Amino acid sequence: MTTSLLSTDQLRQQIRVRLVQGRLPTAGGVYKRRRGTGQACLVCRRAIDRTDTEYETPESGRVVLIAHEACYTLWREESLSYRIEGRQTDSRRI
Repeated sequence: MTTSLLSTDQLRQQIRVRLVQGRLPTAGGVYKRRRGTGQACLVCRRAIDRTDTEYETPESGRVVLIAHEACYTLWREESLSYRIEGRQTDSRRI
């Protein structure tokens, strides 16, 4: 992945930790996909250059979350896993 200084595995692990700690919301669906605008990626925190694809996903009303295409893919995958694991954990408590 060229968008982050971290390897894919390191970034994936960072996403997992941030999801569990509540420092990163779970990824929703993509609202818009466009050429990068220079804003910081929510996932890797690096600027999204005009040569990169930027994904925009809405979060609770007017807040919009921005991520590189590759970062969004990892974030979405880990969010789905987090939701599934959370449900399994909750059902075991019952």
